[in-house]
Amino acid sequence: MRRISEIDFGILITAISITGMGLAGIWAARGGFSSYFSRQVLWLFIGIIAFFVFALIDYEKLVSWSAWFYAGLIIILLILARGRGISSWFKFGSVWIQPSELGKLIVPLFLTRILYKKASFPLSLNDLVKIGAVVGLPSVLIAIQPDLGTAFVYSAFIFAPLLIYGIKRTHLNIALLFLAVFTIFMWFFFLKDYQKERITSFLNPSDEPRGSGYQVYQSKISIGSGRLMGKGLKEVSQARLKFLPAAHTDFIFSVIAESFGFLGILVLLFLYLILFTRIYRIGDFLDSEKAFLLLLLTSSWIAFQTVFNLLITLGLFPVTGFPLPFMSYGGSDLITAYSSLGIINSVKAWRWK
Repeated sequence: MRRISEIDFGILITAISITGMGLAGIWAARGGFSSYFSRQVLWLFIGIIAFFVFALIDYEKLVSWSAWFYAGLIIILLILARGRGISSWFKFGSVWIQPSELGKLIVPLFLTRILYKKASFPLSLNDLVKIGAVVGLPSVLIAIQPDLGTAFVYSAFIFAPLLIYGIKRTHLNIALLFLAVFTIFMWFFFLKDYQKERITSFLNPSDEPRGSGYQVYQSKISIGSGRLMGKGLKEVSQARLKFLPAAHTDFIFSVIAESFGFLGILVLLFLYLILFTRIYRIGDFLDSEKAFLLLLLTSSWIAFQTVFNLLITLGLFPVTGFPLPFMSYGGSDLITAYSSLGIINSVKAWRWK
């Protein structure tokens, strides 16, 4: 009971409220109650259960087990990489698992293990190599699947340690040079034509409003048509008439904007603000470097993915294909997000042994 009393139920309630708005968006996009809606409700309940399971497990045990988790993740990703372009899912019995989502739980735990009491202030070149290797290996294997969007989200796990420990200017210049070389390599030898078109259409959106820039073009129409109060759930034309692709997944924010208008957007953004404020306020209660490190690493992917999904729907970043946390349709991402909140609450609940 003591551990349960330490859980921040405000975080859970806020997350459920955001998911509730997402359910409304799915209802609007799919034209009422559908299998998409019912499955999302089921995944919400599973996510809530996962929240409590992780919150009631001592986070230090999770960190101590993380090397085994990480090894298992890499093995599964290597198996999937052999069938490049076929599937990013792994079947375990009768259950389909998306390992790239599990990595959002595992990589922060393993990074915490290798950095705690071993990293220097600021980070040494050796520290940066370790971080790059731990994050880079699964990222490359995920990109091969191909799932470039999720691989991009993993970069959040690199930025979080930099915020905590800092970095020397010399090492920063080396990292930026490496990033530039890596970007050039990716462009010429790895990215597919449709992925390149997404980037070029972002740089010149007026050139291809009906081609590779179609999604963002329709997203802006959807957002603008909502005006102040929105059209209501039954009058969402962009999604229901299939003008807006991926309306119930990657572009759920646009559906909310069309349904509830500018006021609805303000409510949604306010809920996200409350969520992240409550998450980072947990840091005020912590006196352990390990706990604080795990808190920031685990929450980093949620914040990163939220910000960039919103930028994409507004046409301020190239389309990369990842959902809006707690809102978009999809069981793997939703359950992973609630599990991450559980780990974050474990940090708070187990700060006293």
